[in-house]
Amino acid sequence: MTECIVLGPTELVQDRLFTNPERNLDDQASLIVMLGRLRQVLSRPEALPDGPRPAVLNLMEPDGRTHRIAISGSEELLAGEQFTIVGFFGEKWPAADLSVLEGVDLELIHHFPLHPGVLSYSTLELQNGDSGNLVVLSRPDIIEDWRTNIKHSYAAEYLAPKYYAHIRLHNYFLPGGLMAGLDPILLRTKYYDYGGGGVWLALREVDSSLRSHLPRTQVPGE
Repeated sequence: MTECIVLGPTELVQDRLFTNPERNLDDQASLIVMLGRLRQVLSRPEALPDGPRPAVLNLMEPDGRTHRIAISGSEELLAGEQFTIVGFFGEKWPAADLSVLEGVDLELIHHFPLHPGVLSYSTLELQNGDSGNLVVLSRPDIIEDWRTNIKHSYAAEYLAPKYYAHIRLHNYFLPGGLMAGLDPILLRTKYYDYGGGGVWLALREVDSSLRSHLPRTQVPGE
């Protein structure tokens, strides 16, 4: 089993710059863009296609970047008062065949009905050509439920090392519900580096003083 290194809230790993805490600010800015678009879509229910869920919308940002949103729980997204958010940001290997990842991604979307707590999944093209993902979940325990999905397990364990040089996986709490427009609160980040012939894994928890006001049920892992 791969050893997980625990990093301090501001600790730097000099030979793995993708773990710099400042990178979290860029990631969160992209997540805020995705949340804003999700709110915009949900505020216009007529824009959602009829038919079975998840509904998949292929959008374009004003600067030309692609933005796909898959929504499986529009009513829950509108009514919920707090959510768990997962943010995924990875740098792909230059020779990665993106068509394979895209195919698995679409298969994952169609597995959402098997996991009712997975409410939406957004994929935003980033300025550097990679992409960021936002998953909105109804509760923290849905993270573990989603990990049991056979397609997700295949992607995480087999495809990720082949197609990504490194990954940042963030867990957030979204207070006030989606439509309140508040920023997500970072709880922890996991780092995966596949560039050294194996897997380097690290975990960074947010300072506990910043988490003390959160509802206990919204602090997964405790």
